Amino acid sequence: MRRFAPWLLVCVLALVAGSLAEASWRRVRPSIPEIGRKDLEPTLGQGVLLGVLGGLRTVVADMAWIRSYVYWERRDRPGCEAFMRTSCALDPRARYFWENAALRVGLDMAHWEIRKRGGYNKVPAETQERLFRQYARKGLDVIEEGLQRAKGRTALLVAGGFLAEGKLKDLPLAANYYRQAADAEDAPWYAARFCADFDWNAGKKDEAYRWYRNYWLTRMRPRMDGSPDDLVRLREMEKELNLGLLERIPRQGWER
Repeated sequence: MRRFAPWLLVCVLALVAGSLAEASWRRVRPSIPEIGRKDLEPTLGQGVLLGVLGGLRTVVADMAWIRSYVYWERRDRPGCEAFMRTSCALDPRARYFWENAALRVGLDMAHWEIRKRGGYNKVPAETQERLFRQYARKGLDVIEEGLQRAKGRTALLVAGGFLAEGKLKDLPLAANYYRQAADAEDAPWYAARFCADFDWNAGKKDEAYRWYRNYWLTRMRPRMDGSPDDLVRLREMEKELNLGLLERIPRQGWER
């Protein structure tokens, strides 16, 4: 009997572990969005399907993402994009997948298309610019979808602002993305400055100053250092707008 006791204990522990795993999956399953067929095409192979049915979606998502790097190195747009989309569909709350998929589409794939058409010396400049804009918009489409599904939004908003300004040259759109990022609890220090500067350079100078001023007074001044660099930029705006003394931000005790 003693010889069988260890095996009996192993069997009992296995049954307990299985029961706990099943109970955990039942609690987690309702919070995971359903995946439609169109989300997985054309990369829905047997391994992905087994991963979904086995509750290993995040693991398979990571594997699909690693696989996308192979196609990225080959400059294979359909393959790279398909595997990235598979990762996003399998683990839609993972902000990393959405952000980097958008940046790959928006930044890399236009260059691949240009090289495919003969290179920078053969493709006309206006065609190159059109391709950069086309793929930047596709990248922003990924950003917008990720904003609806991912757990973290701020990094996606920053990526959206980067694509809007860098590739589309759309300053109001870039300012809108950075404004949303600045309003987030985990706002990066530069988001408010970028938002104000893009609106300012787009011609909305008074609006840019009023928003930036209010943001500095409510979000930046209470910080330990008081965000002095941002106040310097606000002073420059006040000077260019030719504001009267009473219209300006009151002089701070630590200002020279």
